Amino acid sequence: MSRPFRPASILIATIVVATAWGLPSAARGADLPPLRSVEAPFFSADVAVTIDSTTRAAVTVTVTVPYTDLNWRKLPEGYAAGAGFSVELAPRDKKRSRLYGDSWERRLLMSDYASAASPQNNLSVTRTFDVPPGRYRVRVRVRDVNSEQESRAEDGVTVEDLARVPVGFADLQLGVFDTLGTFVSLPTRRFGYNAADIAARAVLFDRRPGEWPRVERFRYRIVDDAGNPVLTGDTLVTMPRSAEPVTIRPNHPEIFIGSYLFELELVEGKSRWRTSRSFDVEESGPPRGKQFDQMLEALSYIADAAEVDAMRGRSGDEQSELWERFWKRRDPTPETARNEYQLEFFRRMRYADQHFQGFGPGWRSEMGRVYIRYGPPDQIEQRAATASSPQYEIWYYNQPYRRFVFADREGFGRYTLISPSIE
Repeated sequence: MSRPFRPASILIATIVVATAWGLPSAARGADLPPLRSVEAPFFSADVAVTIDSTTRAAVTVTVTVPYTDLNWRKLPEGYAAGAGFSVELAPRDKKRSRLYGDSWERRLLMSDYASAASPQNNLSVTRTFDVPPGRYRVRVRVRDVNSEQESRAEDGVTVEDLARVPVGFADLQLGVFDTLGTFVSLPTRRFGYNAADIAARAVLFDRRPGEWPRVERFRYRIVDDAGNPVLTGDTLVTMPRSAEPVTIRPNHPEIFIGSYLFELELVEGKSRWRTSRSFDVEESGPPRGKQFDQMLEALSYIADAAEVDAMRGRSGDEQSELWERFWKRRDPTPETARNEYQLEFFRRMRYADQHFQGFGPGWRSEMGRVYIRYGPPDQIEQRAATASSPQYEIWYYNQPYRRFVFADREGFGRYTLISPSIE
């Protein structure tokens, strides 16, 4: 019998509106994570509901393909690559048959191979589609023009009818501030060390009577995937007019590797209007203080004792340097910007913390320790408790073969490892 590991959720993106505090809330959509292909050419597509100066809603799709995922061809004048794009919005209402979308190509020519192979470079394209209110299926396809390989991804999006809505947000746009203080969009929503410069561009429409410009108080909050707040704050923003973009910048947050939600709220007395956008931090320095000591304990599941001991009792700069070396040694693709080994380690750690019970955090449990070290088992067998034996759960791994037997001796779901007795 296999335990159902939690699948990724299918979420819907919408314009976010709300009524006065204490009254029934208006429909509020969940954030739509970026669409990502699962085969080459690999791409991400950021789907957002946007509004123009007349508060008419549209769907904006930004597709990003890393240069490293394109097939480059050597030509006399340099290196050539390209991609064909297709975006389709299909109404989910069976009474409406019209499709919305576009197809186009983009070609690239680089003078040197270093630029073509740089993990820092991306081919990014954006299209905005005027669509009537309704529920749509968004389908994105990308075709490599040299290899003819094609990949796709899809999800749902809802466009609200804003005609009678007095106040509301469009979907947030996440990005960073560059060295010149300019907001730069990051449609992949994948941050690294630049997470310290994270910012959100918000568009708020307000049809209520009154003079412009207006000074509004926005509250922001960054929460982790367990709903725990990592950073909170508020800021006063001068809005020149309705539906004019404004930028919200937290004060240099220190965000560790993981999945997060950037929440933004407009506060006026007892009224609240909210919107949110998810993002991931895929690279960061080490946590600080007691959190760093806890992390060393988790690293001991995959590392030699000498490596872990070398990071104990060091200064902050020394810890950062040793931390970076530790993960670089394990990076299976050092030529790319992402360290897949590191990302998988923290994915397993978060999963263990959320799914396994123990006397403390789930990653400290014996099930958590095995899961972090070896990953999801290929097969799980469960044996019910009897009058003479507790409930057992047996994990099987195929390559190489491993077998771990856990017992719930207390009957409270806290499984302990009984075979092998020392893991």
